[in-house]
Amino acid sequence: MERRGGRHAHHAQLIRRVCGKETALASEIRVERRDGGRVAVVTIDRPHRRNACDLAAWRDLRDVFRGFAEDPALRLAVLTGAGGHFCAGDDILAFREALSDPQRADAYRAVIQECFAAVQAAPVPVIAALSGVCVGGGASLALCCDFRVGDPTARVSVPVARLGLVYPTVQLQRLSQLIGVSQTRRWLYTGEFVDAGAARLAGFIDAIHDDVVAGALAFGAGMMDNAPLSIAGSKAQLNAISAGTLAQEAARIQALSDQANQSEDYRNAAAAFAEKRKPVFLGR
Repeated sequence: MERRGGRHAHHAQLIRRVCGKETALASEIRVERRDGGRVAVVTIDRPHRRNACDLAAWRDLRDVFRGFAEDPALRLAVLTGAGGHFCAGDDILAFREALSDPQRADAYRAVIQECFAAVQAAPVPVIAALSGVCVGGGASLALCCDFRVGDPTARVSVPVARLGLVYPTVQLQRLSQLIGVSQTRRWLYTGEFVDAGAARLAGFIDAIHDDVVAGALAFGAGMMDNAPLSIAGSKAQLNAISAGTLAQEAARIQALSDQANQSEDYRNAAAAFAEKRKPVFLGR
């Protein structure tokens, strides 16, 4: 592998906006803001590894999505990969170095799970834009998004049976809810690649578009002008239902519901309905 210093020396910067402020960081995760900051296109930029993520990339991706929770301007996020591929999962060569130390290996795995959790917990719709390989941890990453739009080159695989591993339960739960138990068994037991058309029929991919980022943006366009507090509350509920954690999340979900019920957005929407005009939502 190329040495880290060499990769980073010629690498684009990560531009992260939190509460209106921009910070530039050397990273292999790029963030492009569009539509006046309302849209974030997040790109895993490790094409030399088919966007397989090492520890630094997982950590940066986690931090980007955690930052989105504090960004009142954001209405939609698209997650994609550079160089014609979405993500080949974890960088096995990088992770192999950590295996010699069990504590280091556990810490590495924890960061990956924190990244998945941050993507899933983002309060705005998150759409995975899939090209090329979407494999292993890359498939898990796509599952953490609300929707998946693919182009005709997209290929999905969960090759745990070919690596002698067991798929994490939380990812298995997400996959089986999306494509059904029988289909999940076949995907895991064979580890075969599933092309875009078959993944669309299975329910893993929501739409296919030749220009996958443009397709993802078009897919999410109808969500952007709706009430962000409502979407955040609905997303929290659906995540809890999916994970079977409604009881544990009840207080937080109720707080989100109360916030929406008492919001300026709700009052403005009620007035707009009475006046037969389209409401403008500000997220407060």
